[in-house]
Amino acid sequence: MKRKLSLILIVVFATSMTLAGLGMGCAPVEDPVVDEPLVDDPEIEDLQEAEIPDVDVEVPEVDEPDVDVADISIACYWPEPHPYYESVREGHAQFTEDYGIEIISQVGTDWSMTTQLEQVEAMMAQDFDAISLYPVDAAGSNVLFEDMAAMGIYGIGYGAQVELPTQAEFILATDVKAAAMAATEKVIKTMGEEGNILNILEFVEDPNTVLRDEGINEVVDQYPDVEIIQTIANLASIEEAYEQIESAIAGLGDDLHGMVTTGYNPTVGAAQVLSEMENDRIAYVGIDDDPVVLQAIEDGYVTGSFAQSPYYQGYVTNVLLMYLAKGYESKGFEFIDTAGIIVTQDNMDTFMDELWQQAFDDAENALDIWFQ
Repeated sequence: MKRKLSLILIVVFATSMTLAGLGMGCAPVEDPVVDEPLVDDPEIEDLQEAEIPDVDVEVPEVDEPDVDVADISIACYWPEPHPYYESVREGHAQFTEDYGIEIISQVGTDWSMTTQLEQVEAMMAQDFDAISLYPVDAAGSNVLFEDMAAMGIYGIGYGAQVELPTQAEFILATDVKAAAMAATEKVIKTMGEEGNILNILEFVEDPNTVLRDEGINEVVDQYPDVEIIQTIANLASIEEAYEQIESAIAGLGDDLHGMVTTGYNPTVGAAQVLSEMENDRIAYVGIDDDPVVLQAIEDGYVTGSFAQSPYYQGYVTNVLLMYLAKGYESKGFEFIDTAGIIVTQDNMDTFMDELWQQAFDDAENALDIWFQ
């Protein structure tokens, strides 16, 4: 049936954790707190209030469940406060509206495997039927999927890939290497296939960053007249990214012709710098769809940005977990590429509708695509 998507407030469930000793254990998880922001940051609060596009979509017609949805409990883990997760939670909210299952959301305290192990293991003790998590380590996070499988909990990873084989039911993520390669190609073409590129990375401990860096270098290697003149990394905040990018641009001067960022914070920082300098010389493609970045694209200071689909990851992940909890049997593990779109001045008015529509289309056909 057709319906109009409506904005709904995202109910945030945060669980506080107390670590005992040096990673040797943790205190029991307290009951989730309702309606408290994950982090006191006006930029993130603005993202929480962003409207889901007003677009006609097919909401999936679901067979009568073997298990009542009221009896299904699903939780989601994200490593630490970050704007990307606010968009994932928009997918959670739409899923709850469409299917009536609330997602219990927990955000961790830091980007480490030790913390993820402790906090997710504590979640597993709370009798959830299914848990999704962002793998902070391509190998280490597999331990959690193994433990979930042993306990009869359905586990799905989202946002980043893991090493294979894995006990995860599915992984839903952007093919980040392919996305970084597409962004780099766009920059190089805009530069006229010659010149120097500033490679700007975010968290080097993130498995996605390793793949993105590989992709950027592979594309640059295909162009004999293009060179990576400098790489900067470990930009944990927008403010830090702004300072380092501004400094690099000033230091490189006319020797800099293009830039690529593959993380949220560096992209916003770069967009701010280029907007303030009213850039009309440096070709630049970032990632995600922060309002600051979109405005810079519209003003002509930024070439484009690869918009991932955290909405898809937040929505379709939970559709799959719901079917698994109902008793449907999957066809086996699959990496599901949640894709994305390079946003430019040409498609600014339509890209968001396209991202959401893909999520709804795949959710509607999920049983046929991924289940026996």
